[in-house]
Amino acid sequence: MIVGISAGREQKVTEQAVKTVLEETEQSNEFYSLSSFEILTCDACNGCIRTNRCVKDDKLNEIIESMIKADGIVFGAPEYWDGMNAKGRAFWERVAFSLRHNDNYPLAEKPGVIVGVSGDGDSRYVLKDIKNFFDDAKINTIDQIEVRGKYACFSCGLGHICRAGGLTNFYNIPVEKSDMITPELCEQYPENESQEKDVLVELKEAGQFLKKKI
Repeated sequence: MIVGISAGREQKVTEQAVKTVLEETEQSNEFYSLSSFEILTCDACNGCIRTNRCVKDDKLNEIIESMIKADGIVFGAPEYWDGMNAKGRAFWERVAFSLRHNDNYPLAEKPGVIVGVSGDGDSRYVLKDIKNFFDDAKINTIDQIEVRGKYACFSCGLGHICRAGGLTNFYNIPVEKSDMITPELCEQYPENESQEKDVLVELKEAGQFLKKKI
């Protein structure tokens, strides 16, 4: 069984990318979207020292139990301000902190795939953040995939005229709304074919690789 976790918006690019990897493993899986429920933050209260489980009452411990039972882990998160988004970081701070006490490390050597999503396609910072947490939990990172997602500017209603938004990376703002094309997994750089890459192939290959590792 493979556990897939998305820290991105529901039914958006991060979730789609994680599910693509899961499907390609051809294994049973459990998928969690962190956006569908509250994930509380770590307060370093030390309540998890003896049990290796967080004392806060949210869905985290349920996900941890699934991760411990899993043969592999796929985790994806979007990049906000040159790092993993807050929900993804809150999740991993509690997972990594609660499971490490008494040299426990129940996720050690499990194969893991990392998916980093960013509005401009340069996901190096979110990949680095997730990899640091994988390393802390002793998860064996077998692949990392950079994916271009959709800036919120595409749907905010003002992205075509706002010079503070991310769309300035691709368009000469102001621009006609009809000229803005949202990226998809199957078409990552619709406004510039020279940058195009087949990220679907990369995600599927990661799933196939994970299948061989379990």
